[in-house]
Amino acid sequence: MAVKQAIKPDNVFFSLPSLAIKKEAPGATDDEVALTAMAETDGWAVLEGFIENVSRDLDEANGVAIGQGASFEEIGKNTVVISMAKGIIGKILDKVNDAKEAVENARAIEQKRK
Repeated sequence: MAVKQAIKPDNVFFSLPSLAIKKEAPGATDDEVALTAMAETDGWAVLEGFIENVSRDLDEANGVAIGQGASFEEIGKNTVVISMAKGIIGKILDKVNDAKEAVENARAIEQKRK
């Protein structure tokens, strides 16, 4: 009787060069390396562009509210919500960019040692 075994994703997907996580960053954390691997993909570039568009749309939201005759109270609430949303979006982008910078620095230090 033949033994049937499922193909494990780590053997198939992560053996592809485009999906392999580059580990040659001594001094960088696993999270930093993982975020950098993501940031180096075309998908991240698309997502980053989308995030910038959303951020611009948030900037224009109060202009639309003013044009529609919103009250000062509503405009004030919008401003607070927009500011909070942009702060959260900014933290996400900063986290990825900081991780990428940390890994690049770790790789540069490693290159100097060689």
